[in-house]
Amino acid sequence: MQNDSPGAARPFDPTRRFIRIRQQRDDGFVEFDFAVGDAELSVELILPRPAFEAFARLPGTERMSEDAAALARRRQHAYLFGQPDDGAAHLHDNNQET
Repeated sequence: MQNDSPGAARPFDPTRRFIRIRQQRDDGFVEFDFAVGDAELSVELILPRPAFEAFARLPGTERMSEDAAALARRRQHAYLFGQPDDGAAHLHDNNQET
């Protein structure tokens, strides 16, 4: 896994895929964000837990750390709603959760 933050300035890399869990539901489904090349440009998806786990193991897929996911959400909100980044650019750990 790479140790750089998903929002760091670098060329767009379509081989990198990011997932961040939004909610693990009681009915066995997982709601999550999925992004290709840029963690801040994502779509919301939902899959049953076994399908999500298989999806998360695909080559090039990185499960974002809590800190990296929070930073990406703040940057998304800043873009969507005009809120400034709160200075959390120091968060750079994007290691896969265990």
